[in-house]
Amino acid sequence: MRTDTALMHSSNELSIYGDKLTTKGVISNVAKIKKAFPSLPMGFYEIFDERLKANGFTDERLADAVNHVIDTCIYPTPTIANFIGYDKRIKLYTHNEIIRKMESDGNNVWEKYKPVKFTDQEKLIWVSIDDIKKYNLKTE
Repeated sequence: MRTDTALMHSSNELSIYGDKLTTKGVISNVAKIKKAFPSLPMGFYEIFDERLKANGFTDERLADAVNHVIDTCIYPTPTIANFIGYDKRIKLYTHNEIIRKMESDGNNVWEKYKPVKFTDQEKLIWVSIDDIKKYNLKTE
């Protein structure tokens, strides 16, 4: 799990993947894709490798994406977008957003969300208890 919010987007979401993309990771996952989808042309893999890097993939995210596409691809062959579109993200909230959630959710919002300190943030970020448990985040 990431300990910084470098990949946080304007939607206040963060990818759970914090490792790096390695040559070994790409090679082993490409081999798996070739076994699962042998009809993919060789040119697919050149573009695939380029798009993995451009989209900030990591070894873990790539392995999860490959497994997901193998499990869910309903067409004879997948597209690069089938792989690239895969990510696991958690929703992040500011303290002010949690206060606003009290208006709709009531005081039990404090039982559903806890503060988490990310290394590159001065202020605490609030995350759902479920995501904290699932991704083993450290609360303040």
